[in-house]
Amino acid sequence: MITVNGKTYIKRYLAGIVPSIARSIAFGTGGAAENVGDTKLQFEVGRSQVRLVSYDFTSNKLIFKADVDSTFGGTIYEVGLFSSNANQSNGQYSSRLITTFDSMREFWLDATTAVPAVWTTANTRIGTESLSHTPSVSTSKTDVASGMFLDLSGYSGADRFVFAYNVGNTNTANIKFRFGSDASNYYEFALGTQTAGYKIIEVTKGAATVTGTPSWANITEIRVTTTSGAVGASAVNFDGIRIEDSDTINQDAVMVSRELLSTPFVKTEGKIQEIEFSLDVSV
Repeated sequence: MITVNGKTYIKRYLAGIVPSIARSIAFGTGGAAENVGDTKLQFEVGRSQVRLVSYDFTSNKLIFKADVDSTFGGTIYEVGLFSSNANQSNGQYSSRLITTFDSMREFWLDATTAVPAVWTTANTRIGTESLSHTPSVSTSKTDVASGMFLDLSGYSGADRFVFAYNVGNTNTANIKFRFGSDASNYYEFALGTQTAGYKIIEVTKGAATVTGTPSWANITEIRVTTTSGAVGASAVNFDGIRIEDSDTINQDAVMVSRELLSTPFVKTEGKIQEIEFSLDVSV
């Protein structure tokens, strides 16, 4: 579906104002239906430069092709056609992945016992596994990734954190994401009770609850907490965290079109795979 911004950008291309319709294809894990007002993927996990553009005269479609890098593994639910490879106006504070909850790349520990985190492949879309929480009735489970350094100070309060996770039942009383300068000074997002299913939740950076005197310029740990209700044990699998620069507008860096795949595409890590985007053309 061509977006509102995409229609404007295509008109600018036809007028010779910009050199091409699209330069990259992004892929993500969001399952929300397309909308003409979309400006980004629901949860982008990667983006590749367009390497070939062709035309299908039978179906009247403009075909854009790119390669998904060998380092990515996961299930692709959505694709987006973008006018550029990145929004250059963002500088170093561009939209990006923060964590993919992958045991091969990240080191997570139980915050109380220092025992390594539990991992699962169930309901995972980003990578090959996700971090598993199954605290018993009326208890909490917290895992922490420490020893990192994140400077998120350049993102405004209107920019958005995007949390991707799967909820296995209706027994979850609360889910919390914490970004800390240390264990006593942190920003926290509490998402409350949960229905079952795969979730992609956006929260503005400025909505964080502040404890102590943390600094967005010096985030050294991330904690995730699941609290079960009084009915039974909960089951939450954490899949990814992303931050979106929502307030830096650049008319030369827009999502031209977005499509939800009818059948999700499983990309295997370790090999390059082609991805294509077809754009309907009516002349």
